[in-house]
Amino acid sequence: MYFVSVTRLRIRSVFFLPQFLLANEASIKSIKKIPGFIAGKELIDKGFTFWTVTIWESAEAMKYFRNNDPHKTAMRNLPNWCNEAAYVHWTQEDDVIPTWPVLHQKLIEIGKLTKVKFPSGKQLTMDYAIPAWTKSERPIKKNSTNTRVN
Repeated sequence: MYFVSVTRLRIRSVFFLPQFLLANEASIKSIKKIPGFIAGKELIDKGFTFWTVTIWESAEAMKYFRNNDPHKTAMRNLPNWCNEAAYVHWTQEDDVIPTWPVLHQKLIEIGKLTKVKFPSGKQLTMDYAIPAWTKSERPIKKNSTNTRVN
């Protein structure tokens, strides 16, 4: 079984965009080195909305990434940077990354909200649109030095 993690974040102001982008790039650089990371992709959608999906060998591998820097430090800023934030996790039989419509559906059906200081109306209802600008998709590929986590 593979562990899937999806996040959707909407940056509430262009003012926070440079800080977020720097934190995002540091996290992407880091994730590629984490044992147990399989693959992922991210998408910048309209309205400063960022989607990320990652596939892991286990929930523990994902939690190791989540709970350590640089991701841990970035997460401390998200309540102020974002007015919409949600995530969803599940396990699946294969390591194939689902399509954006499937990821959106999972987020809406079983996703959870992340607390933000200035929630939008859509944050309160999880009335998120399906990703529209899919040509901005970027793959996240692991470094060849990764090893499997048992």
